[in-house]
Amino acid sequence: MLIIVVGKFALALLMLLGGIKFVSRSLQEIAGGFLHDLLKRYTSTPAKGFLLGAISTVFLQSSSLVTVMVVGFINGRFLTLNQGLSIVIGANLGTTITSQLFSFEASQLIIPLLISGTAIYIIEVLSKKRLGGKILLGIALLLSGIEFLSISLEPLSSTTFYNNLFLFSKGSPWKGLLTGALAAAVLQSSSVTIGMVILMARENMLNLPEALAMILGADLGTCITSMLASLGTILPARQVAWGHLFFNFASIIIIIPFWKYFIYLISITSADFPRQVANSHAFYNLVGVIVFLPLIDKYANILEYIIKDKHKTHKFGGEIK
Repeated sequence: MLIIVVGKFALALLMLLGGIKFVSRSLQEIAGGFLHDLLKRYTSTPAKGFLLGAISTVFLQSSSLVTVMVVGFINGRFLTLNQGLSIVIGANLGTTITSQLFSFEASQLIIPLLISGTAIYIIEVLSKKRLGGKILLGIALLLSGIEFLSISLEPLSSTTFYNNLFLFSKGSPWKGLLTGALAAAVLQSSSVTIGMVILMARENMLNLPEALAMILGADLGTCITSMLASLGTILPARQVAWGHLFFNFASIIIIIPFWKYFIYLISITSADFPRQVANSHAFYNLVGVIVFLPLIDKYANILEYIIKDKHKTHKFGGEIK
């Protein structure tokens, strides 16, 4: 019985990850070059960079992808550290759209999306033009993954693994933060981790404080993707990756002292529990944006002061490590 439950869960997770990647790649095929051009050209102010980061993430359905693109552009000397940081901050807010998608009951959209997506894709093949059919099919796969994951999560509530996870996450927000961070680091996706948390909330497997803590941790855990992408790059590219990590960590530090008030604020945003959890993701990232975006230049200066090359020139001309 447990093998069947775990198998369904794994299949649902693969559908979900596959749907997100399929939508991302399909959007890149249609709008990727356009978004690349925007990222390179229209980042003259922090506000513009922030908007581009948010919009690009909404289109590509992946803040990790946008952040990795930023690391690449800085490494190619197309963007400065300041421009990259503003885009990354925007990407963090843009990814909250995906968490909102998990909070809706969207199962009734799956069949219409499959039918219309298939029809448009056939027209694409015949006309040899990209019309977005694969995007609709990818969204249908994503929504199917969400629904299947919701079904597969229900039996997991009686397993030893879930009980241990539940017990570990209770009592302290730091435990939930650690759980969410580890899950996002392993899955390489904060969106999927947050989606799972929202679905667990829908099945009443988590209460609001536990769900919020895991969501905050998931945003922190996903920073591993940009950190890995920055390995072997030039110094500013590594600095923006560290900037992504520090931004998420600092946002958590800002929220934790006001934890009870934050929970109360989220609880009154909606009568629907899954929506409350999704809203918390948006509010938490919005707090970080309000604090960091006006100080982007100073933030860049701090990163340049802290994150330096390992190899430094000795005063006698030698090189030290």
